[in-house]
Amino acid sequence: MAFLHCTPPSLLLPSPPFFLPPPPAAPRCSTALSPSSPLFHPTRLRIRWAPPPVGWCKLNFDGSVFNDGSRRASIGGVIRGCDGGVVLAFAETTEHWTVGVVEARALIKGLKLALKCFVERIVVEGDDLVLVQLLRGEETQTRIPAAMHDEILSLLRRFTEFEVRHIYREGNSVAHTLCRQAYQGPGLWTERVPMPGAVREKIDEDCRGVLHERLCKKNK
Repeated sequence: MAFLHCTPPSLLLPSPPFFLPPPPAAPRCSTALSPSSPLFHPTRLRIRWAPPPVGWCKLNFDGSVFNDGSRRASIGGVIRGCDGGVVLAFAETTEHWTVGVVEARALIKGLKLALKCFVERIVVEGDDLVLVQLLRGEETQTRIPAAMHDEILSLLRRFTEFEVRHIYREGNSVAHTLCRQAYQGPGLWTERVPMPGAVREKIDEDCRGVLHERLCKKNK
């Protein structure tokens, strides 16, 4: 930094011209990163719901748990055909428990309803990655009791064919909306029974193939 001193006029002496040095360049980053700090490179994923193959149905399920002291919890799910049409949708409140257990309850409820609707081939899709990996045999880590795990496997084996898939929440919006609907008014709906407006809106978005963006951060 340059300091200019004021000198009385009587003491001013002629001097050769001079130039102030240019100001220092602004730093590129105000906070230094330690050598061990990971660099994040965001990746944008485009996600949308996809219908099941011809001759199959798809069950999307979700669970909701509030840890704000209200002890609220709910489950929701929707069974749809290869044309995106709704076979059956459900929403109901449930006993407050951990997220993993509530998600499993939603899946069990959906599978039982699918069997009652005589569904033979089913794709099961949810956003609980831990549960999906457990059912696919990719992980042994679990957040549910062994008895609940066994019940789910027993139900799945009653279908002629089944497949378990993971999907991000953005592609599971109908089931997620049904969970919220459970707090306002639980219910069981078919294509012929008028559904709540918010649920119908999400179903229509899926049928139109609306894309949703998800920002993921990955270390490099």
